Amino acid sequence: METNQSTKHFSHTVPFLPVRDLHETIAYYRDVLGFSKEWFWGDPATDAGISRDEMSLLFGRDNGMLEHMQGFEIMFFVKGIDAIYEEQKQKGVKIIDEIEDKPWGTREYTIEEINGFHLRMAEGIS
Repeated sequence: METNQSTKHFSHTVPFLPVRDLHETIAYYRDVLGFSKEWFWGDPATDAGISRDEMSLLFGRDNGMLEHMQGFEIMFFVKGIDAIYEEQKQKGVKIIDEIEDKPWGTREYTIEEINGFHLRMAEGIS
């Protein structure tokens, strides 16, 4: 059976990341990185999620993977990168690569969040 290629579509991805402490992670993303709409699943919680604008993240209680993922990079594409950079800098976020224009056409910087993941913030430049 032949399928119509125009009906195939990837929509988006949502990382499901292992973390040490779900409540501490959600508080960090809410209070420091400006996310909201958090939720927890289970009692005690085994999963949690949070979002900011159109970006969502899911977290699961660490099952031994986290120690092998230190420095794992996730790229966040944003709008208004300079304002976001200043917002995070003022909140004491650990910036590990300062903001700069890259030769491949993005303006970027990288932070390290509380679980050791590296979040690369990027915005396309003309």
